[in-house]
Amino acid sequence: MEVYSVSQVDWTLQLTPSTDSPIIMSVPHDGLPRSDFEGLFVPRNSGHHCRDMYVWNFVRDILTHHPSYGIRGLLPRKFVDYNRAWPQAINYYPLTQAEAHTALDDERLVTAWETYHRSIESNLSRCISKFGVKRTLLIDMHGFIKQPEYAPHEGFDLILGTGNRITIPYGNPDEQLANYMTERGYHVFLPQPQSIGPLEDVYAADFTTRHHAETSRVNAIQIEIANKFRTKHGRDAGIKLAQCFAEFFATIS
Repeated sequence: MEVYSVSQVDWTLQLTPSTDSPIIMSVPHDGLPRSDFEGLFVPRNSGHHCRDMYVWNFVRDILTHHPSYGIRGLLPRKFVDYNRAWPQAINYYPLTQAEAHTALDDERLVTAWETYHRSIESNLSRCISKFGVKRTLLIDMHGFIKQPEYAPHEGFDLILGTGNRITIPYGNPDEQLANYMTERGYHVFLPQPQSIGPLEDVYAADFTTRHHAETSRVNAIQIEIANKFRTKHGRDAGIKLAQCFAEFFATIS
């Protein structure tokens, strides 16, 4: 089991492995329960407030099997959406989303949002210095319940988001990951340079993936994990999938 140093600053939890790794995993939507903060902060007045339940547990299972950097936003999405821009909103889905949403409305929480993204930036810089920009990989982890209309009958297990590959400036780690998981029996949606239909692909990546891919010039993938791997009854299946991720990361590290 990998040994980590664990720190928490301004509502950002960070795990740093004792063994260097070119992989960083961020978790923006699985923070503490929002009921813990009711009446303390001003909630966001637009955008989703739902929590990606047990995504951090899933990432933790990966981290125990393969050394990687782990970053978790601890504030609930109702108050800070770490995967949205601030102070200006950015709408990456103009065909399917009527308006863009900012990360927060309570400006007392700006430091929390900034700390989260500075943590990603600093770890990216560290990985680039050690492994080079082409080997460094940012994975932004999420969970989904609703399947896209274009999903196969059995549904997708994993949905990759790369803004139709604009967040993959080097090589093909997205294709490698999709092929690796497909060979092990998982159903994976792999984005192509063009969307699958006339509208944007669902879960095509938002601020974290697009912003850091652009500013740090690294490969970045938003990954959505189906709900069935993140439930009490799906615990064994989730552990098995996490191990597959760890094994894949070992092949590219």
